[in-house]
Amino acid sequence: MKKGIITLLAITMFLFGTAFAQMEKNTVRVGISNQSFSQFDYQNIKLSSLNIIKVVDMSQNTQINDIEAGKIVEIQMINGLYTILIDGEKKYENLTGPLLFSSNAKLEIVELNRKGLPAKYDGMIEITKAKNEQKFNVINIVDLENYLRGVVPNEMPISFGLEALKAQAVAARNYVTNAKISPNYDVTDSTASQVYYGVNSYRDISDRAINETKGIYALYNEKPISALYFSTSPGITDDWDDVFGSEKSSGSYPYLKARYDKENQKPLNSEDDVKKFYLSNDTGFDTNSPKFRWQYDFTRLELEDVLHNTLQQQSKAGLVEPKYDGDIKLEGLKEIKAKKRTQSGKIVELEIIAKSGTYKVKKELGIRKTIKKNNAILPSANFFVETQGKEKLTQDNDENNGFFDSFDIEKYPSTFKFIGGGFGHGVGMSQYGAYNLSKMGKKYTEILNHYYTDINISTILKTVFYNEYNVWYKTEFYFDKNTFNKAYLIIENSKNVSEFPFKINDYVFNDTKSITKDKLIKINITQYLKQGINVINFAPLTKENKGKIINYRVELL
Repeated sequence: MKKGIITLLAITMFLFGTAFAQMEKNTVRVGISNQSFSQFDYQNIKLSSLNIIKVVDMSQNTQINDIEAGKIVEIQMINGLYTILIDGEKKYENLTGPLLFSSNAKLEIVELNRKGLPAKYDGMIEITKAKNEQKFNVINIVDLENYLRGVVPNEMPISFGLEALKAQAVAARNYVTNAKISPNYDVTDSTASQVYYGVNSYRDISDRAINETKGIYALYNEKPISALYFSTSPGITDDWDDVFGSEKSSGSYPYLKARYDKENQKPLNSEDDVKKFYLSNDTGFDTNSPKFRWQYDFTRLELEDVLHNTLQQQSKAGLVEPKYDGDIKLEGLKEIKAKKRTQSGKIVELEIIAKSGTYKVKKELGIRKTIKKNNAILPSANFFVETQGKEKLTQDNDENNGFFDSFDIEKYPSTFKFIGGGFGHGVGMSQYGAYNLSKMGKKYTEILNHYYTDINISTILKTVFYNEYNVWYKTEFYFDKNTFNKAYLIIENSKNVSEFPFKINDYVFNDTKSITKDKLIKINITQYLKQGINVINFAPLTKENKGKIINYRVELL
């Protein structure tokens, strides 16, 4: 039966194309990395559980004998096939895989730690071949809400409070709904996606934030937004186009626009504007962040040594013009200046001027990785540079390096001061900003609307069509009467469906013929909702409407 439903679903998606709503991601496939988060390909791994482990070889759809609780199960890949050892004794070999491990208790990955404890996971563990077919990936298949339980308290301190955590939960739910970074998994467990530590992360207050935003998304044009977020805003966030964009992608993220913490704040259009702004400590919501304002000092020689290494690295990434290969060491550093800035003063093109050459560095992350202090990149690319002192290049330097003629000795700055603010890429929601807005009494919806432009707080758009199995279509969401005043059921009926019975909790709406003439139907359903989890069920369309669809969602105001 399940296979038939999936087939019918696939056919319907094919027939209706873009008219079909984006599917809600109820389960998440998480690529589990090693201890240092540097590798996702394994040659062997060990699992254990406090309950019986069931194993299925999915290529043969064959269940292997149950493995007793507490046993150490080692999976090895040899010549592209799997071998399973139990407590060190070889039990199964030449398995094709993928292998699926499940238990009624948590599954532990032995010898892997998360948050200082053995790594444990809800859901199932899948072992499947990596791109390098002589190794495998370890994938935690987990339901969406438990995935969020393992993410939210890692991406935001739980001390930030309930409303900020709710905003983070919605952002994280949006993020993973749009994610698919590998053929084998949707997201990783590292900062390459969202930090996910499994069961060890679960905390009561973040669990509550996730539960009290269940089923809720930030939408733009009825689609879940790419809800980017970062640590600390300097007082102004930035347009996606200005930080990450190109000519081809321009306008792709209209909801990721520059946002100002102060109503009278204007874009930083000059170097004087930038200096005044970043020398001020009262220009935004994030003033209690340790990275709201910062300064890093370098001696000239120290910075020249740093640039000699980082310019080579960023040249390999294609972010330096002309390329710097290090054959002629960068010396005689004169000036570092912004060539192009965003509205917040973020530098997206930097010029480095030295006696030995002039180089341009592109992109905010490339710039941050170029200016390193104690091997750490700059918190952001929102800065200006001040120089102090003047010193001559010595005659010895000229003779030793064979680069400068003796008559070409000039004065150069002795120190470079990088003065700036903010932490992260600066696009989307500031987490410290969310924290402080919540302290000001703002609800999570107000926080989301501050950082994301022209969004709707809504359930995800779902599609109803005919199916012979009489499977109903369900939406669950949390309605908080202290946050929302109204809720509207919005139904798109562009295919002229003649009838679509539905129910909201215990209220049944059988007679829908009176409203089916409209292409877009908007019904105030507030009176039918309760505090807490609410359920909307749509019956499958009747045979007379076979081949048609309706889309629906609930908008919360």
